[in-house]
Amino acid sequence: MPEVVNLKCLCGTVKGKINVVTGSFFHVHCLCCDCQSFTSHLNNKEKILDEHGGSELLQTYPAFMEITEGQDKIACVQLRNKGLYRWHTTCCNMPLANTMSSSKVPFVGVSVKLMQFDNEQEKMEILGPVTMKAFGKYSIGEMPKDAHPKFPISYMPKILGFMLKGMFKKKNNPSHFFNGNKPITKVNVLS
Repeated sequence: MPEVVNLKCLCGTVKGKINVVTGSFFHVHCLCCDCQSFTSHLNNKEKILDEHGGSELLQTYPAFMEITEGQDKIACVQLRNKGLYRWHTTCCNMPLANTMSSSKVPFVGVSVKLMQFDNEQEKMEILGPVTMKAFGKYSIGEMPKDAHPKFPISYMPKILGFMLKGMFKKKNNPSHFFNGNKPITKVNVLS
């Protein structure tokens, strides 16, 4: 049975919910330079990143995420042409999610900072432990001992299986970030 978790940005203007469905998500920690650059662009590093420069994400299907309030406060950037779409709020500059640039790809990486849990224990009960800590070579300070320096190749079959399952079951729709094949707002390319 899926767990429904409420979503809320830092100021409470953008709200939504996400279904956390067993076997249909990855709880990951990304230390990549792109996530760090994105939070720098938003001028919000200290509220989003951990002490190593990492972002905690729930990677799941777009069909499981819903924005219920504040759709007019959503913006999107790409760090470079053909990069991920990085969605954020304009009210408090909080990262919302990462998607591919095509609405056909069944993938959304949601900031766990949006997810409303009563405490750390509830978060662990619903999400479980982090299953992958990637791109540790970009860590601020010493790389965490449980981080992989790059993206672990051993994770690729899991990701590909997840994507194929999502395509087969059409879990790319609905997406609150696209109207059909078009993004809901202009995408600003930063470089």
